[in-house]
Amino acid sequence: MIPMSIGPISSLMSAAIFMIFMARYSVPMAALTTAMAALAAYAILLRKTNRLPRWIMDVLDRLTNRARLEQDFEGRRRAPNVIDADALYERLRTKVIGQDPVIRSIATQLRRRLAGHRPDKPIAVFCLAGPPGVGKTYFAKTLAEELYGDRTHLHFFDMSQFGQAHAAASLFGQARGYVGSTSYGSLTAALRERPNSVVLLDEFEKAHPDVHKRFLTAWNDGFVTETSDGARISTSEAIFILTTNAASRRIGELAREHVGSLEELDRLIKKALLDSQFAPEVLSRVDEVFAFRPLAGLDIARVVALEIEAIAKQYNLAIVEGGIDPALLVEAIDREGLADDGGVREITRNIERKITDGLIDARAAGARTVEIVKRGDAVAIVPVAETGGASAVRTRDNGAKAEGAAS
Repeated sequence: MIPMSIGPISSLMSAAIFMIFMARYSVPMAALTTAMAALAAYAILLRKTNRLPRWIMDVLDRLTNRARLEQDFEGRRRAPNVIDADALYERLRTKVIGQDPVIRSIATQLRRRLAGHRPDKPIAVFCLAGPPGVGKTYFAKTLAEELYGDRTHLHFFDMSQFGQAHAAASLFGQARGYVGSTSYGSLTAALRERPNSVVLLDEFEKAHPDVHKRFLTAWNDGFVTETSDGARISTSEAIFILTTNAASRRIGELAREHVGSLEELDRLIKKALLDSQFAPEVLSRVDEVFAFRPLAGLDIARVVALEIEAIAKQYNLAIVEGGIDPALLVEAIDREGLADDGGVREITRNIERKITDGLIDARAAGARTVEIVKRGDAVAIVPVAETGGASAVRTRDNGAKAEGAAS
């Protein structure tokens, strides 16, 4: 016997044949059945379009955004158990430039840790070390988005704000009897709300040693204690990522020059962090330290081009294909020494000063797409007509405006 699948068309044909036979024997019954079917179809239509009377509607349809609630609820319950490390690597490397070896290693480590996860430990505790402005913080934010679908699964904490011993209270809650003891700490509250997340502890070395020690239980035993009520908050679904600029020059050199195994590089980096007064009890609980290398050459050009595109999008402008002058990116590469001091973001900041006013003027003139052209020390913003041709040119150089020629 050949199995048959009944689709919508088959169902309609079957219903039509049934009604024909019923009409031959009882016209009133056929009419009643048709009317009931029509009412049922109308009710289904109202239900799907959320147009039921308020007294019939589900309370969630009536009082909140049910679709968003269901999405968030499923997001909290959903945790990736097995991931495709190669696919994750490919997605991350297109967004985080110049750190391919680190990204591949982290993707591989996460695949193993998610598949063989222990309930009394966080999924992972990683430390990203290296000079500023090379993508450490951006990587953590992008990882949360790629693993969980959006950045609501990222808990970001600027650890430079916790330089005093008492600052731990704002993370883990205040003891009873003190001001603020009725409210949860920012970290514990975040983990209560969304336990499957990336917890980014940015510039971890700048926090007070007493704050550091409060994390040891979270990494060693899989929970943190909310001081205000003594509740244990699980950290077993979290991925902790520490970033640090400590010993950045030494670690940058190691990442650039080391030719041995990753295990040997990890040992050398941890020694460099210890020499820079990084707490040994913290490093002993970090699963692995990854060295982000300084950007150079075309990697600088790639990051700067992406940053320029992002700046243009802030003003609802798109850059036409091939619309960034290569000379502008060559100049960025030539300023590699500046990247060593302040990261590529410092180079981008200088470019932003030159193009922002021109982008504003282009948008005010009704442009949707632009080209960015280097003219001497100045940068010209060229609005591009819908047909593809360039129209007027507006040049800005350190705030001075000059009219250019059409290209």
